[in-house]
Amino acid sequence: MRQVGLFFILLLLGIVGGIWFEHASSHPYRLDYNRAVINLPITYTKYLSDDTYALGEKYLAEDLAAELKKQGIDTRLYTFEDSLANRNFNEGFEIFMRSGPELLLNKYHNYVDKDRVAVLFETIPYKLENVKNADIVFTGSLKKNKFYRSIGVNSYFLPQFTRVDEFYPSFDEKLKRKLLFVANQWPDFPIRKTIQYAKNTGIQIDVFGDNWGNILVDEKASWWKARQIPNDQLKYFYSSADIVLNDTRPDMIEAGFISNRIFDATACGAFVISDYMPEIEEIYGEAIPMYKSPEEFKQLIEFYLSHPDERRRLALMAQKITLKKFSADSVIRQMIAVLRNYVDKERIN
Repeated sequence: MRQVGLFFILLLLGIVGGIWFEHASSHPYRLDYNRAVINLPITYTKYLSDDTYALGEKYLAEDLAAELKKQGIDTRLYTFEDSLANRNFNEGFEIFMRSGPELLLNKYHNYVDKDRVAVLFETIPYKLENVKNADIVFTGSLKKNKFYRSIGVNSYFLPQFTRVDEFYPSFDEKLKRKLLFVANQWPDFPIRKTIQYAKNTGIQIDVFGDNWGNILVDEKASWWKARQIPNDQLKYFYSSADIVLNDTRPDMIEAGFISNRIFDATACGAFVISDYMPEIEEIYGEAIPMYKSPEEFKQLIEFYLSHPDERRRLALMAQKITLKKFSADSVIRQMIAVLRNYVDKERIN
């Protein structure tokens, strides 16, 4: 009897082990759709903790990860270095930003793990071949979203956002200045309009950002104040400037992407002057004055520097619009609703 009992125990263990082996072989790891990873166009992991690393997407990704985590999806950041190392691949969602799709998204997604949801978070125009590889595309351009959907891409309009717990009015007398411009000069692009127009019209501005060493030279060298402002300090600079200047990359204007600087600065109650974009005009109306030429650039700055009450009126108007439509809480709720709906319809949990 003891031998018979032992036989049945071994048989049962064999059956259970066989089922487990078959399951483990077909599912070497189980994906967790309460977890996500954001791939950034940064080479080394050490730069993630470097507050002076001059890449706006790093800060946007940190804000995105923080809000996703706050709303129930545990999210962390990866760099190129991480992608070449052994990683924990159980995140159900993989979010790509900027050059992320160049990490052989097509090969990875089709041959490594078809159940992992590849998400593109498009804040500047992507290459169409990369967009088509994604399961879900979130784009900050209504124009691009309309085009993507017309060709069958699973696309959703998702504007950039601001974290109201990070960007709010925080005036600091020591940081007070007339004209503030926080931006990097893009390699292989013309000089940004703000700098070119300021140089042409003789208007002096305070510049924070990267790659200005070969552009702001001689008597203009004093304009360049620092390579970067740590993200947690930006609200103090925005809040303390009379005017925050904004301009937009040519390809972003063409595609209809609004700079995240607009949302962050206006959330701080800053008064913003920008280059012209119909998308900004549609959202903010007169609350954000815009220029189309160096002459208009100069006229707007001179007028609003001498009319502080009008600056305050328009700044308050813009702030109300931003807080109502572009807070991280409301925008990321929309994002998560799409992610959850996709998993419910397309994936087996």
